[in-house]
Amino acid sequence: MYNKLLHWSLVLGIVGVLLSALGAYCGWFYFPTMIHQKVEESVIITDGSEQYKRFVQLPQPLSFKVYVFNVTNSHKIQLGAIPIVKEIGPYIYKQFRTKRVQHFSRDGSKITYVQDQLYIFDEQASAPLRESDNIVVLNMHMNAFLQVFEKEITDILQGFANRINHRLNRTPGVRVLKRLMDRIRGKRKSVLEISENDPSLAILLVHLNANLKGIFNDPKSMFVSTTVKNYLFDGVRFCINPQGLAKAICNQIKESGSKTLRELKDGSLAFSFFHHKNGSGQELFEVHTGKGDAMKVMQIQKLDDSHNLQVWLNASENNEASMCNQINGTDASMFPPFRQPGDNMYIFSTDICRSVQLFNQHTIEYKGIPGYRYSIGENFVNDIGPEHDNDCFCVDKLTNVIKRKNGCLYAGALDLTTCLGKL
Repeated sequence: MYNKLLHWSLVLGIVGVLLSALGAYCGWFYFPTMIHQKVEESVIITDGSEQYKRFVQLPQPLSFKVYVFNVTNSHKIQLGAIPIVKEIGPYIYKQFRTKRVQHFSRDGSKITYVQDQLYIFDEQASAPLRESDNIVVLNMHMNAFLQVFEKEITDILQGFANRINHRLNRTPGVRVLKRLMDRIRGKRKSVLEISENDPSLAILLVHLNANLKGIFNDPKSMFVSTTVKNYLFDGVRFCINPQGLAKAICNQIKESGSKTLRELKDGSLAFSFFHHKNGSGQELFEVHTGKGDAMKVMQIQKLDDSHNLQVWLNASENNEASMCNQINGTDASMFPPFRQPGDNMYIFSTDICRSVQLFNQHTIEYKGIPGYRYSIGENFVNDIGPEHDNDCFCVDKLTNVIKRKNGCLYAGALDLTTCLGKL
């Protein structure tokens, strides 16, 4: 009897060890591996899959928050006072993203699309703020024009001369215009330097100044009073029925190709920060579908059929793409799986034409689901220059602004001239 009990005890003990080993194997190896494989399968973008549907249209809108600095003493600034601004916001918009898929690559590892965005003002989330709120802000389009005016004056005056009737070439005013063009065409000087010893050219500058009123709606200062809706999306109108030289200047502005400007049906122009983003997209993305490597899902492979940008400065010796022109990360609508607490990652922003590194901050919980909080670095726009090995961002396109001798702007500013256009 004792031997039988001992026998069964040994059998049960061995079974228990085997079950424990099996449980440990399933708990530590089999199930995690199976879950890992299932997650990989679920994130790969294939035609008709659930992930493809989420890829084409995000299941819920993103929140787009805008803060505005309202100038409270614009009249006193004209008399030399220091600007006083009040931050207003957030004005919250629902951002809906829809992708228009062009095609998959032959092996299914790449997908090409154009991303459309729609912004709808969220009245409830923004309350008590409204889109109709009146604000006093920097007259961006006028100030941008004045920034590039001296640099582009030759083109402006040449365009004006080409548009006027050939019979006017015999008039004194046009002869003065040609003299100014000839003087500028040589060694570049300040327009004021050129005209200070020539009364006739000084008179022409007065004429140019008078025409600015017809371009920018008779501005009383460098600021403009408008609404949040106009400033951000609908547009602040200018170049309303211009005549003569003002019309030539407006045509030059129109041809600048700036994303923030558009021509209205009546021929006038309108400036807004985000109208060009609201509606059909322009950029053509090619991203990885995750097939063959789930960790590459949504990584941008090409933008407008190019692996790199041509916006920032490149190495002068071999013209290879600088780190500033490299396209890294995703479009921020989706990310690869299996993130770890110490992992950082990149997103690419078409708004500022550059890749942005995101840093892991801490763990969070959303409706019981654990996650990680990421944010851009504190010195994102501060650490720019040769001392940070990224002076390729210093395109040095702005004139009459405070900047360092190497062409880099001071901390907190980034020259987006080559990204958004001249104005």
